[in-house]
Amino acid sequence: MPKILFVCGSNRSRSPLAAAYFKKLAEDAGVVELVVESAGLRTNPREMICQEVSEVLAEDGLQPLQLGVRQVLPKQIKSADLVICFTSNQLEQLENTFLSAKRKTKTLMSILHSNAEIFDPVKGGAEKFRQCLRMMRPALEALAQRLL
Repeated sequence: MPKILFVCGSNRSRSPLAAAYFKKLAEDAGVVELVVESAGLRTNPREMICQEVSEVLAEDGLQPLQLGVRQVLPKQIKSADLVICFTSNQLEQLENTFLSAKRKTKTLMSILHSNAEIFDPVKGGAEKFRQCLRMMRPALEALAQRLL
């Protein structure tokens, strides 16, 4: 069963938003044998994902895959078939920290052959989260289609 791991800085905004939306896209495409998770490079274990993630997902009838944040662990990287991050700095940090991340980590927008970085919508309100999801959507859709 393939496993895709979405990793952002704190696991409070981009990665949980992308993971939940991507899982729904994959299921809609008929891919049910799939594990989708999210984690953060530097998390505070007492924190929860941003409320705006739940709000924006609910607009599409979705729910987050998790409510609390998760620190990325070596075993998650090792067991993932693909690790998706949102900026080139996150990619570099993942590949420098986890040897097993090399050759299976990419930025989300590189799926569309773009060097664009996905901005962090934290502290921008629900509209910034909507903008962030709109920016991610084409790459998430392309990734889901590649799973077919």
